[in-house]
Amino acid sequence: MSTPFSLELVEALREVARHGNLTRAASSMQLSKSTVSKYITELEAQVGVRLLHRSTRVVCLTDAGRLLLKRSTVLLELATRIQSELDACAAASP
Repeated sequence: MSTPFSLELVEALREVARHGNLTRAASSMQLSKSTVSKYITELEAQVGVRLLHRSTRVVCLTDAGRLLLKRSTVLLELATRIQSELDACAAASP
């Protein structure tokens, strides 16, 4: 069974929404602007709907983008917690 989309791609969407443009989102993720753009395009292809309204300087979420971001925020937080717990297990293991 495959997952419908990657959390890494959703994280890119979250950063684009937070910063309002691809350049600042890319900087915050320490990625190139083209990589973030590819992530968004790939996420849109995976979910089958446009997630951003794009202009030359600013991007904003579509209704579908807002829905995906709202619902996936819990997933991103949970994934972060799981990784922290796994890191703690690894540190405690001999």
